[in-house]
This record gives sequence, C-alpha cells and structure tokens, in this order.
Amino acid sequence: MQLADSGMQCADIADELNNRKQSLHTLALLDTLEYLKKGGRISKTVALAGSLLSIKPVVTVREGEVAILGKARGSKQGNNFLIEQVKSFGIDFTKPVFLGYTGLSDVMLKKYINDSKDIWEGHADILKTGTIGGAIGTHVGPGAIAVAFFADI
Repeated sequence: MQLADSGMQCADIADELNNRKQSLHTLALLDTLEYLKKGGRISKTVALAGSLLSIKPVVTVREGEVAILGKARGSKQGNNFLIEQVKSFGIDFTKPVFLGYTGLSDVMLKKYINDSKDIWEGHADILKTGTIGGAIGTHVGPGAIAVAFFADI
C-alpha cells in the first residue's frame, strides 16, 4: 500500500518487493509438537521426547522450507530464545512489522510482547497483531506466536 500510495507504477512495485523479500524474516515459537507429529513432520518418538522435556522449537522459513532455528526447554526459555533470534537479525522499523498467534487466546503473544519490550519501545508506536490463519495454524497448533519483519540491513 505504501509503495502504491507513493505513486510507484506496478512494475516498479514488483521490482521493489522482489528486492526486499531477501530481508523479510518470519520466526515462530511453537507451544506444542503434537501438530508437527500429526502432520508427519516429526516422528512419534521425537514428539513424545519433546513433550516430556517441554521442548519449544523456534522455526523460520528459509528458501520456502520450514527450518528449526533452535529449541528451548519451557515457555520462558522459548520466549527468550525467540527474542534473541529477532534481535540477532535486527528490525527495520521503517517497514511493516507483524506479530501473530494461533488459537483462541493471545495470552502467549501478550507475554512475548511484554518480555521483548526493549525491542519495540521507542521504535514502534503500535505493534500490528492478529491471528494466524487456519492453513498455518493447522500445522503448528494453538499457542504458537510469530514475528514477521524486515531485517535492518
């Protein structure tokens, strides 16, 4: 919308978006491994072990594929790991930032925003948040939180 509002032509907008897509990052903290198991992305054994150890994976999308950035034990460490990963990329606050969640409750997302307020304070007056749709939500299950942003290059 911003590019179109600035008067850019369609072809120029397409070129600009293609140039920017390399700096677009989407990271997510999953609350459960159950849905990855149901979708055949991990084995029953891995899901059971991860559940017993309260493993919370942090994933991203690389070259169109879901990749695990790391794993943490428990929600607090998972939250901290996601915060570290977002900080490691740096955020270009002149471009859109979106935070999303799956499920019926945004409690986990609100906790993440509060825990990571040093990232946002002074940089973003308003954080755009919302639910993540069913197509992705089906694969990750309820309680997942995601951050989509352009890296500060």
